[in-house]
Amino acid sequence: MKRVLILFLAMTTLAGARDKKSKAQQGPYVFTSKASASTLKALIIQENLALGYTLDSDKQLQFRFSIPAQMPLVSAVFEASSDCPGMTTKKVWSYTLTELTGTTRVTVEPAWEYPDDYCKLQTQPLIWSQRDEIAGFQTMLEKAR
Repeated sequence: MKRVLILFLAMTTLAGARDKKSKAQQGPYVFTSKASASTLKALIIQENLALGYTLDSDKQLQFRFSIPAQMPLVSAVFEASSDCPGMTTKKVWSYTLTELTGTTRVTVEPAWEYPDDYCKLQTQPLIWSQRDEIAGFQTMLEKAR
């Protein structure tokens, strides 16, 4: 009953906000740069570590960061469980770099990783809706040498 009431309040509040904003698109998000993949990888790792993220996986041109975070209320009500010992909800950013003829393509896939009601790990795409962050990321890649 409590979840239904919270959901109703969240849905009515968010419905008005949703109608006023243009809808952001779900990833993956693709960027390009003239810098080498190794230069961009070092830059992206440095930026994410500075923001408090942990490097979870590091393969040659694929790597992933995560940080414990709270999912948006509407998603958390239906999906994330807080009753799973040792499992936390995380914001996850995965990067894939592809170098082709003087240009490096950077594919970014943000997601939520969370335990469900059965304490199984689930993922859900995270919509990167901060246009200034997206533009800042592209600018950072363009300035890389």
